[in-house]
Amino acid sequence: MPRPQTDVTTLTAPKTAHLPGTAFEAARTRTRAIIVTVKLCIRVALFVALNASAPAADVSYYNDLRPVIEKSCQGCHQPAGKMGGLDLTSYAAITTGGSKGPTFKAGSADESRLVTMLTGAAEPRMPFGQPPLPDDQIDLFRNWINQGAKDDTPASARGPQVPTEPPTYARPPVVTAAAYSPDGKTLAVGGYHEILLHKADGSKIEARLLGRSDRIHSVAFTADGKQLVAVGGTPARFGEVQVWDLASKKQIQSVMATTDTLFGGDVSPDGKRVVVGGADNSLRAFDITTGKELFKAGHHEDWVLDAVFGIDGKRIVSVGRDRAAKLANADDGAFLENVNFLRDLLYAIARHPRRDYVLIGGTDRVPYLYMMDRPRALKIADDSTLVRKFDEQEGAIHALAFSPDGSRIAAGGIAESVNIYDTESGDKVASCALPGGGAFILTFAPDGKQLLAAGFDGLLRTYDASTGKLVKEWTAVPLEKGRLRSAR
Repeated sequence: MPRPQTDVTTLTAPKTAHLPGTAFEAARTRTRAIIVTVKLCIRVALFVALNASAPAADVSYYNDLRPVIEKSCQGCHQPAGKMGGLDLTSYAAITTGGSKGPTFKAGSADESRLVTMLTGAAEPRMPFGQPPLPDDQIDLFRNWINQGAKDDTPASARGPQVPTEPPTYARPPVVTAAAYSPDGKTLAVGGYHEILLHKADGSKIEARLLGRSDRIHSVAFTADGKQLVAVGGTPARFGEVQVWDLASKKQIQSVMATTDTLFGGDVSPDGKRVVVGGADNSLRAFDITTGKELFKAGHHEDWVLDAVFGIDGKRIVSVGRDRAAKLANADDGAFLENVNFLRDLLYAIARHPRRDYVLIGGTDRVPYLYMMDRPRALKIADDSTLVRKFDEQEGAIHALAFSPDGSRIAAGGIAESVNIYDTESGDKVASCALPGGGAFILTFAPDGKQLLAAGFDGLLRTYDASTGKLVKEWTAVPLEKGRLRSAR
């Protein structure tokens, strides 16, 4: 059957959506925009995924964090003023933490106060009273902690180090610290970066205990003789309290405090605390076992140069360049009152071994004996606590001591003699010749029969406490030739 013919002239195209020209172009533009947006989202997603899987660049504590801490944090968190009990001047100090515990948990920045207080997740936000740190700087702390919070401080920048070898001496150094052990067999003497343990008769140096401090300004044995506490530091750098175990000759505590040296140093009767003075005008107490600072008091208006505990360890008397002998509570350092009538700068203090009496002295050359308990209500210019004043000395007083039974006192300083007095009567009982002058430490032997004097010339001298006669004289340190100067 023949196929029907079709007239091509009447054939129409299949029906399709027909768009006007302008509408078509708009749709095509929208389509292109969607395609571009999708491509961009894919690229962003890939970038985020790749960067999330890549570890953050290693953060250096010394090169990256330390400069930020120095600029933004150390004004409030440094040894002379540890806000919140926190010192941020070194890696070791940062790891110690503050009054609220550790500053960080290595590997977990989100659980670390160092980060949460910078971000504001924990209050108060730091830096306190200042604009928040930029996000990129906070990220440095976060990444450093997540990477393990490692210390990369160079050895040359790690602060004061303990010498590996004892120092050598061409001549004896000035002696500012010495103390007998309770059994009277050992004499501890401060040297340069060390404490020397002499046999009490001067016949031998039994040990040399090396430490960070350039100078040791006081040494004291605990009552049981098992530990030695030393106080000193390096001027304009740091103050230090050292605690030594004498059986092992090992240092068990090294507590750094302030940006200058520490002075004084008295151990409490129970052997648990030590009280010290500072060039920052502070009075501080530390726990001997843990090294924890128990309090910092700011009663004085100038350097605090010496301090002692009372008989029962509940009170402290401190002296300094502001002329005052200040009585304070030993638990928290709270100021109670001035013990003395203000006269002149005070350099030294000693406490009576059986009474709450203190002996003080300084630039006015007179030793004053005061009671710690006021007999009547305080009045202006009151000196009712004064028990006795002794003879004026030849020079400023830098060292004072009581005999073990309290019956004698000794006074020395910038003079060519050390005088011994009867405590009750005030009468002079002996005078000890000190060629060249300069006694910075006086201490009676535990049996009370001898007095040790040392100071400017670096020699240790023992005297008969009854007559003032020289018993023996020797150098505090071994000299380069390895010889000790013995009695003449």
